[in-house]
Amino acid sequence: MATWEGEAWLGSASGRQKVRVQSNTFQGAKEQIEQIYGSTDVWNLREVRSSSSSSSSEGVFSLLVVLFAISLIVQFWHIAMWIILGLLILGVVGYIFGDD
Repeated sequence: MATWEGEAWLGSASGRQKVRVQSNTFQGAKEQIEQIYGSTDVWNLREVRSSSSSSSSEGVFSLLVVLFAISLIVQFWHIAMWIILGLLILGVVGYIFGDD
């Protein structure tokens, strides 16, 4: 069941207030607000996403993906530098001992 949040007019003494209800549908949430709070004026009704452990696990997963990508880049440059160094050494050795 989803959590819905909206604003309801609760009379001139209370004015417009934020309210929350549990419902499976938009229409069900609107009806609950009307029944519970006695308001027929409901604004900005929307489903609220709860900040559960799934969002924190998604954050951890995203962090691991970023760290893995950084490690791949570092390893690529490390290997590339060894290849460049090897080619430079071969070029110098070939220049020194090469046939003219």
